[in-house]
Amino acid sequence: MATIREVAAKAGVSIATVSYVLNDSRRVRPQTEQRVLWAAKELGYAPNVAARSLVSGRSSIVGLVVPDIGNPFFPEITKAFQEAAGMAGLEAMVMNTNYDEQRTRHSVERLVSLQVPGAAFLTSQVGRDVRESLAARGISAVYLDHGVAGDHISCIALDYAHGIQSAAAHLLELGHRRIGFIGGPAQGSSAQLRKQAFLEAASRAGTVDAKAIDSDFSVQGGYFSCAKLLKVFPATALVAANDLMAIGALHCAYDRQISVPAQLSIIGFDDITFAQFTQPALTTVAVPRTEVGRLAFEALHALITNPGRGVEYEVKTSLIVRQTTARPAPDDKVEA
Repeated sequence: MATIREVAAKAGVSIATVSYVLNDSRRVRPQTEQRVLWAAKELGYAPNVAARSLVSGRSSIVGLVVPDIGNPFFPEITKAFQEAAGMAGLEAMVMNTNYDEQRTRHSVERLVSLQVPGAAFLTSQVGRDVRESLAARGISAVYLDHGVAGDHISCIALDYAHGIQSAAAHLLELGHRRIGFIGGPAQGSSAQLRKQAFLEAASRAGTVDAKAIDSDFSVQGGYFSCAKLLKVFPATALVAANDLMAIGALHCAYDRQISVPAQLSIIGFDDITFAQFTQPALTTVAVPRTEVGRLAFEALHALITNPGRGVEYEVKTSLIVRQTTARPAPDDKVEA
């Protein structure tokens, strides 16, 4: 593999000039920059990232920690984050925690050992001690739906309340008065935000009979939670805290010969790609995932380049009405 000295010789410049160009650390004349880039490409030169990290005390890698890479909600976010990182000359290391706080700790330890300048955490399984430890080390961090901004910390909050309230308002306008809610894990902060928004919307309506049940954000969880809920509560409509559980509820209704939306209306949350291809197409609350991924990196990069107190950002949600919602049946009752 070519060395930086060979690149400098081929381009007819100093080693320092090659370093300036490849690290984008100092401006050089455009003609000189082009000669260096051409020489590096011709020689197949690749910078020694590990050595650079040892010298600077910081890696060119940033972390992205997600709770479930298999959930269709996260790939689009991950792609946007990685593309934004690449544009800034950084590499994004994606780590999956599987909703396990211990695995989150291991991920953090790994990132610290790599001397990363920062990481974005799109999972709620991040303890206070971990957040304080990262801040004390001067490692920048961005959290989704978790904590408040502080030194070396920025936060992104999804507007769950507006999305859930829009879903509830849509069902009320259609005439539904018995509405069930399938939520996420009881210990998850984002799951509880969605559940609380639903209960508050139902309480404000006054005439609504509402019942909520916790689940696990999976298709299977949605299926069995739908069956359990309908067994004890004659709902004419269901709101699920994510699309995977809404899809599970659709399958449950199909297996029990409950017509959607004629007998049971269903609304999801996230608007994953599959939502528009269910049968019937799923009404859901859309989260702009590309925007979340891009914003997560931009917020992190801002902290890395200008260390100090972070910023709190909010991302709006919106209701997408498709085919799984309609007026309740005249008898206003669903038998599980």
